[in-house]
Parts: sequence; C-alpha cells; structure tokens
Amino acid sequence: MEWPKQKTAGETMPKVVLHFIRHSIKEKTPEKDDKDVQITPEGRALAAEKFENPLDMRYAHVVGSPRVRTHETAATAATQDAATSPEDLGVGKVRINEKLDFVINDTRYGNSFNEAYLAGKALSFLVHESDALARESGDTASSTYSRMAANVANIIHRNYDAASRGASVLEKSVNPDNEKHDFERILATHGTIQECFLLKVVEKLKGVAERDQLLKVAGNNGFGYVEGFDATFVKTNGEVVMRITYKKGDYTLDEIVPMAVIEEIQQEGA
Repeated sequence: MEWPKQKTAGETMPKVVLHFIRHSIKEKTPEKDDKDVQITPEGRALAAEKFENPLDMRYAHVVGSPRVRTHETAATAATQDAATSPEDLGVGKVRINEKLDFVINDTRYGNSFNEAYLAGKALSFLVHESDALARESGDTASSTYSRMAANVANIIHRNYDAASRGASVLEKSVNPDNEKHDFERILATHGTIQECFLLKVVEKLKGVAERDQLLKVAGNNGFGYVEGFDATFVKTNGEVVMRITYKKGDYTLDEIVPMAVIEEIQQEGA
C-alpha cells in the first residue's frame, strides 16, 4: 500500500501522530525513590529541543509512565519551554500509562537483566535471551523482549481503534474545522521499551537479519535520551493505515505496518 503524499479530497480524517520518546537526562539522587527522580536542567533543555515546533495543546496531550521524569520530559518537549511543569498543561493533558513502564523483579531473570545492562548489553540480552530465561525461571512479571513489545503494541492498537472511530465521526460531520487539525500525543518511556517494539516490527516485516541491523543502530542499551519513533494514523482510500518512522544517522525505517502484525506482537507478549 502506498502512503499518501498529501491529503486528498477523499480523506476526511486528520492525522493522529504518536511520538514515542525516551525520557531526558535524569538526576542522580540515589536517596529518592526511582519513581520520584526528575530530569536535570540539562535534561529540560534537551527535551525542549526535541521537536521542530511546539504541539498545539488544544489537540494534543502527553503520556508517561508512573515515573515523574517521563511526565517532565513529555511536557517540556510538547511546549519547547524548559520551565514547563506537567501541571502547567492543564486538566486531562497529562496521563499515565503503566505499559510505558518497566518491571525488573529481584529474581534470577531480573539479576541477569541487571548484569546485562551494567555490561552495556541489555538490548541484545532482551532480544536473544530474555523470553526463554523468564519462562525457564518462572518469572511471569518482569519485562522481557516480547512483553515490552506487546505493551507498546497495545497502546498503538488502542489508538488505531480510536483513530478509526474518529474517522467515522468526521465522515458524518458538516464542520470543516474538524479536518484542519492533526491530533498529537507524546508518549515518554524508558530505555529498551520502545526499542523492543520496533525490533519486533522489523523482525516480522523484514526478517532477523534486518532486525539485527536495527539492534546495532539502536545501541547496546537502547536509545539515547529523548530518542524515539513516530506512529502515524491516517485514513486513505477508505482505510485507516499506520506508518512507523524512525531515523538515526544513515539508518531509516519507514514502513506501513498492518494491524495484523500489531495483533501478533500483542499475542506473543500476553
């Protein structure tokens, strides 16, 4: 299926764009509970430079994990103002989704993950070893390759459903203003979570060799601060389709991903 180059007369749906990003630089405060760790002034400045333009918060909201640093990163990136706090965005504009979080329990599996992370090999461990080791050791809760990929797939599928319903409503609308504004979401998460999803997508669409190429590009412990990918939904030729885009250096991923692939990823991590 060819992605539309521009909106055509037959398209009644504005785009829905999900910006997945890793949180920005965090403070080193071991005395704090990890959920309360904030981003640093340098981290705020980095987040403020993430996007070319600020989001129009009338048609946008931000989402984070239960950890404060994700809310701060998303709010700062949305406004491009390093002084912005999540509360400044207003009621209902900052949301929490636990699927953007990680769980590493104090188990044999959890210890192996932590060792891999400290050795700078977390992402490779997740892809090649984590699912099997978690099953073998009986750890049914800690984050693994398939579980983290499924969490992101669940978020995407929910937004696909919402985009599909929105397209149906807009088709019946007589208000042309409904078609003028895209709807954007910034979803701030943690290292290795969104990477596992992208790696799964590439594995299913292009095979293991292409997946391992992305693994090298992503980095040993995953993306850098505020790095991420976009998932964009638009209706074309009567169908809502999703495009995944990610670029780093000379590497570019730009693919239309069928919902059947997203559903398969969900099932594998269930």
